[in-house]
Amino acid sequence: MSSIPNTLTFLRMLFIPFIVLFIVEGMYMVSFVLFVLSSLTDFLDGYLARRMKSVTNFGKLLDPVADKILTSSVLIALTYKHLCDPFSVTAIVAREEAVTGLRAIAASKGKVLPAGNTGKLKTVFIMFSILLLLSGFKRYGEIFLIISAFIAVYSGAIYFYNFFRVSGEENG
Repeated sequence: MSSIPNTLTFLRMLFIPFIVLFIVEGMYMVSFVLFVLSSLTDFLDGYLARRMKSVTNFGKLLDPVADKILTSSVLIALTYKHLCDPFSVTAIVAREEAVTGLRAIAASKGKVLPAGNTGKLKTVFIMFSILLLLSGFKRYGEIFLIISAFIAVYSGAIYFYNFFRVSGEENG
């Protein structure tokens, strides 16, 4: 893990327990700042990996895992504090788990299920909703979270479709 991008991804993962702790303790602005810093490391690690030509298999694995752990943990903590809709959070977290499982099965068969644009759009909406919720804009944050949940379910359905299409190709 010697590359700068991988170090940034690891740093993002180190922030997660602190963000959750500060949410649980009601220190939303501190959580907001740490979440912004974590989000910046997400952008920066990918940018630097491509620019420095230091894209690694470890980074390809760890970066999306770090993103999923960050957003899921923060959403669960916000739900615990009754700051967002638990149904949307459940849909989003369930989608993340299902897609991760599908990707693992596909990878075990030598197949790749790449991230699509709807998955990236889902992530943007989730990040924005979290920022709104941590800033005290609950109504707007929940609207974006509900939209995120719909995008998550839709993009998850696309992953399932692609998985079965790819799996069907090897059987037919």
